[in-house]
Amino acid sequence: MSGNTLGAKKFTALTVVRAGLFIAMSLVLKVIFEIYIPLAGMPALRINFASVPIMLSGIILGPVMGICTGAAADIINFIVKPGGPFFPGFTLVSALSGMIPGIIFKYMKKELNYNLLNTVFISLLSVAFVGVFLSKGLLLFEGNTFIYNGKPLSFLYIVGFIVLIAAYLLIPIKLTVSGSQNLQMNKIVFTVSVTQLITSILLNTYFLSIMYGKGFLIFLPARILTNFFMIPLYSIIIAAILKSLEKRFLKP
Repeated sequence: MSGNTLGAKKFTALTVVRAGLFIAMSLVLKVIFEIYIPLAGMPALRINFASVPIMLSGIILGPVMGICTGAAADIINFIVKPGGPFFPGFTLVSALSGMIPGIIFKYMKKELNYNLLNTVFISLLSVAFVGVFLSKGLLLFEGNTFIYNGKPLSFLYIVGFIVLIAAYLLIPIKLTVSGSQNLQMNKIVFTVSVTQLITSILLNTYFLSIMYGKGFLIFLPARILTNFFMIPLYSIIIAAILKSLEKRFLKP
């Protein structure tokens, strides 16, 4: 490895060992810290940190090893702690969770305005979230009051939603990672955002709709809302870990 790149270029014994460590970390985080939240009467929303080691594997070891780590982690996690019937779509999602960060960190080397990209992302996600609720008739605006599911929506929820968006935008600016340009917080947030959009919000929601025979929009609102919290949290954790590993994996 040279310069500001993180991805490993060769399959070596050390690379395989590191991949195994990421798989083990993912397994531990899933078994110990996973929470199920029912959606439409089914345990369709899982909150855990098992994706963090998989994303790190792609960033540090490269997209190919990220795919292998993600796929292996999902299969082993299912064997150890099955959360329902095996569905290969979720294995694909786990593999993509390792591949996408690897591709971004390996190939997006030019200096981009990641803060602008993050602003566009959260704006589109916010519009999509509100749009889904409006399309399902769950959220209405009557007079000067928002009505959710037939009841007035507390002003505190609206303020909280705005605070979440502000936090999402300010975290990359305020919490910077010194050193390599490749490890700046705004790029990490962008990486996690793109990964979660493709895997958690779109593909996982689609596969859940197939698996349980329910409409896509039934699962989507809660999954979008969950990612408002998880994307910044994932980003902070990944940034802290990469900072601690910077001297080991990066050469000046």
